[in-house]
Amino acid sequence: MTNEFELIAHNKVQDIYVFLIEMHYRSTHLHMDIEMVYLLSGSLNITTNNKKIKLRQGDFIVLNSCQLHELHSKNAALLLIFQFSPKIFESFFPKINEVYFDTTPIALKDSEIGKHLLANLLVASQAYFQEEEHFPLLCHGFSSIIMFDLMKLIPHKQMKEETKNQLLLKLERIKRISDYISKNYQQKLLLSDIAKKEALSSTYLSHFFHENFGVTFQEYLNLIRCEKAQYMLIHTENTLLAICEACGFSDVRYLNSSFTRFYGVSPKLFRSQQQSCPNQIIVAEQEVINKQYIFSKNQSLKKINQLLQPVYKNY
Repeated sequence: MTNEFELIAHNKVQDIYVFLIEMHYRSTHLHMDIEMVYLLSGSLNITTNNKKIKLRQGDFIVLNSCQLHELHSKNAALLLIFQFSPKIFESFFPKINEVYFDTTPIALKDSEIGKHLLANLLVASQAYFQEEEHFPLLCHGFSSIIMFDLMKLIPHKQMKEETKNQLLLKLERIKRISDYISKNYQQKLLLSDIAKKEALSSTYLSHFFHENFGVTFQEYLNLIRCEKAQYMLIHTENTLLAICEACGFSDVRYLNSSFTRFYGVSPKLFRSQQQSCPNQIIVAEQEVINKQYIFSKNQSLKKINQLLQPVYKNY
């Protein structure tokens, strides 16, 4: 559950990155690029801005620069991801750094602008994977057209640069706090410990935590500990007392009450259910961090070409 700052190296085309990916789980992260997600098959849950968003096949969504998000699919979801840096547009559209898109899924095929955006998205992706001579020109050119379509299709608001900088500082604090908890959950951990590290009052941090994590500090800490306990219940034969100590709970009774609250059953019953129904195991989150498969250039190009066939018939 550790938040991640994702730094992507744009090796093929400067400030543009495209990939076809089979997604199971991607831990909470952010990046400096604007990210477009087009769901080709399956279903996908996105957690961002303290809300959960469900995408179905054919849905499209935009994630803003510096926007924390987590991706999860119960089964494998096939996604086309197109990312570009706002830097591409700064020289001729300086207000790009103030644009903040609404994070609501839409079906591109429901409108003419959406169909146009999808066609350009696929053609730009084709150029990216095909790598013909001077293909970076195509990718950058189509990126501008795609941005133009986004501005017409997706509701958005203007965010001042100062506001955006404040947001980034807040996200950096969130990352530091979540990293610290993830590394120290086995020990006795108090909100006042973190407040001291962040040079904040405990009262302020308590409000900050609830506002940005969606739960209280103690609830979040218990959730982290229960996730670790869940994994140990599945993959080890350790006693409840040993699991309790390894996960930072003060006693077995506290483990029982916390675990039952999050998972609906006691640790003992949970282990019994997993032993009797091994195919229904729900693997703890930390074991599926970044569980995803990125398709090769040739595999991606083949899929994009298939998607473009009906598009070429209509345009």
